[in-house]
Amino acid sequence: MFLKSILAAALASAILPSLLNAQDLKTDTLANETKVWQTFLGMHPDTAAFERLVTSDYLCIEATGVLMTKAENVAQLDHLTFSSFEIHDPQVRELSPTSALIVARVTFAGTADGHSMSGETLTSTVWVKRDGQWFAQLHTETFKK
Repeated sequence: MFLKSILAAALASAILPSLLNAQDLKTDTLANETKVWQTFLGMHPDTAAFERLVTSDYLCIEATGVLMTKAENVAQLDHLTFSSFEIHDPQVRELSPTSALIVARVTFAGTADGHSMSGETLTSTVWVKRDGQWFAQLHTETFKK
């Protein structure tokens, strides 16, 4: 019985931290992804907040097939306003101890150059940890059919 208790404790000490870390990674990644989308809300997107959440070498592949650098993505935000968004079915995968991937379905509503827009995209974002902080490095979107 003593041996079973020791074995159970050893297994728990090996497995439990891994499970907790996976949950923390999912929670942190979803929170960071939400922060990025929140920068788009309102009459004027918060481009300064957006820039603080992405790497200097950030890239975005838009649903329309346009590849943008960080500077190009920031400039594009001046033409967009989002009134709402919702992240659905997020799936997070650890790529390494300092990188993670989130894939989700996002519904949104807003305007582009004053024209009403709404839709649903499938998105993915690669997050990297630098100096203890998470940053988006690559974001992709595909319109859901």
